[in-house]
Amino acid sequence: MTTPDIERLDAMLTRLKLTAIRERLDTLLDEAARQELTLRETLAFLCEQEVAHKEQRRIQMGLSIARPFLRILEGFDFSVQPALDPGQIRELACGRWIVNGDTLLLLGPQGVGKSHLAVALGREAVKAGYSVQRSQSSRQASR
Repeated sequence: MTTPDIERLDAMLTRLKLTAIRERLDTLLDEAARQELTLRETLAFLCEQEVAHKEQRRIQMGLSIARPFLRILEGFDFSVQPALDPGQIRELACGRWIVNGDTLLLLGPQGVGKSHLAVALGREAVKAGYSVQRSQSSRQASR
């Protein structure tokens, strides 16, 4: 390709917001050639890379916006709260309650892990494609 063709391709990829393809085009094309992919397979490969990149950025953006502090379900010590059913919490992490339009309310005294679970469940919701935000009322209520 000539320099004007390369610049034109770069401009089109930029306009189409195909940043992962634009930033890694030579590497991706080399990989497609190494795998001896057909033209259609190469196009699918490029699109897969772009989709994966956009999904990763979406998750990172959602987590950075929603993160008051880092908490994950794997870090929750269920032995400290034997009244909590770990299976029920894992079920909540699947997000069916969100799909159903249900509300989740975590009640309990101070220091039992409500905020930890709320943030961890929020992180799982972001990973599943939902947006989350920490409400002002929960911050005021916890003071």
